[in-house]
Amino acid sequence: MSKTTSPKAFKALLSGNRILAELAKQARKSPAAEEQDPRDCLPPALRERVTLVRDQHRWLALVETSATAQLLRFHLPRLQQALPGEQVKIVVGGKRQPLSAGQATPNNQSNYQAKGPTLSKESAGYIQALADDIEDDALKASLLRLASRWESE
Repeated sequence: MSKTTSPKAFKALLSGNRILAELAKQARKSPAAEEQDPRDCLPPALRERVTLVRDQHRWLALVETSATAQLLRFHLPRLQQALPGEQVKIVVGGKRQPLSAGQATPNNQSNYQAKGPTLSKESAGYIQALADDIEDDALKASLLRLASRWESE
């Protein structure tokens, strides 16, 4: 069996070396940057509903609903302190659930159907010709989907 080292012995070892003592002192002052999450200043229920994304000039706080955004506005000063010198913009980006058959539709219209963008046949032809020259398969498929939305007269 090996002999275990006690915390006192470890502390004596650290304090015996000037460089190790200075490193230990700095480690106690500030935890590692990767361990700190700016969302830690938020309440736990709100913390799991907020996603922080770094933009070019500021942080974006992505939330799913406007109710969550309203709650976050109350805690925004603390969040901005956790991100010193950075501006935080709240962005509501939740997905809305499609209406089921039994639910009422917008404006009480029973057969309401959203209509996507439509193109002239000539514009669709230009987009399709452009898609034929694209090598990226995902971009090509997107352009072909867009070109298929032309409206016949």
